[in-house]
Amino acid sequence: MGTYDDIPLPDVLEPLFAAADDGDDALDDAVTEVAEMLAILGALVVDGDGEPIHGVTDEMAVLGALGSYGRMLLDLGHTDDAAEVTDLMERIDANRPRPRPRSCV
Repeated sequence: MGTYDDIPLPDVLEPLFAAADDGDDALDDAVTEVAEMLAILGALVVDGDGEPIHGVTDEMAVLGALGSYGRMLLDLGHTDDAAEVTDLMERIDANRPRPRPRSCV
């Protein structure tokens, strides 16, 4: 069986870009698809010390990958593309499930 090491990040993220103009349901499906591909590839979300973060949601993993891609685009001088990635990240973040607030009682 082949490896996935040579799959470019934009190809992994493509379902998100394809669903960006569709409704929230299509984007949610794309987030799940990309998160599953990231898991298959063995991608990890790490903390500032480089240690894997446990309990990462699909949305957190996808936002991390998009953030890395956006920074790469900025480094290459593709500011318009990076801005589109940022807009997509904001949309995903706004729609992700939030934990219920804890009661002080």
